[in-house]
Amino acid sequence: MEKASTTQSQRLFTAIAIPDEHKLKLRQWAEQDLDDLSFRKWSDFRDYHVTLQFLGDVAASNIPKLEQALYQAAAEHAPFTLGVGEAGFFGREQFPRVLWRGVTGQRESLDRLYQSILRATEPLGFKPEERPYRPHITVARSYTGQQPVPVSVWQPNARIAVPWEVEQFVLYATRMGQKPMYQIIQTFPLLRRNP
Repeated sequence: MEKASTTQSQRLFTAIAIPDEHKLKLRQWAEQDLDDLSFRKWSDFRDYHVTLQFLGDVAASNIPKLEQALYQAAAEHAPFTLGVGEAGFFGREQFPRVLWRGVTGQRESLDRLYQSILRATEPLGFKPEERPYRPHITVARSYTGQQPVPVSVWQPNARIAVPWEVEQFVLYATRMGQKPMYQIIQTFPLLRRNP
């Protein structure tokens, strides 16, 4: 895995990377079903992910300690299955601030992994968000259309609901102004095996 270039600090977050096959299905849904909707910003399909913890600007000198804590958190968990859920929104349904797809599957395993990451990073000074954890995949931001988003957007879509096995999580660095905007700088395998 190629390491990101070392700078004084990097904007980092932990996430579940989505397999390419699922990214392409989500891209197809966005291009076919949402094509006539106006959003200020569409996520690059290569950036689709499920955020675990946003860490903010991290000094390069602190990244090795952070990675060590994340390896230990990952080792406590066995692989589990997730799937792409129904469309949802933050803000108002007719004029959403964020349009996203939810996450289905072994959500309790995802929640336990999230909690382990919070416990692992807290001694290093990282604070959890105050909002409840709502795992999702951001598709678009800031709806600018004059007409409300059609109800059909919120209908279930079986063609992208195929599950996948989560065997690791990743540490992403944000590259503002670049496409894709997120670069994996480290992966953390889920090592515990179910009996």
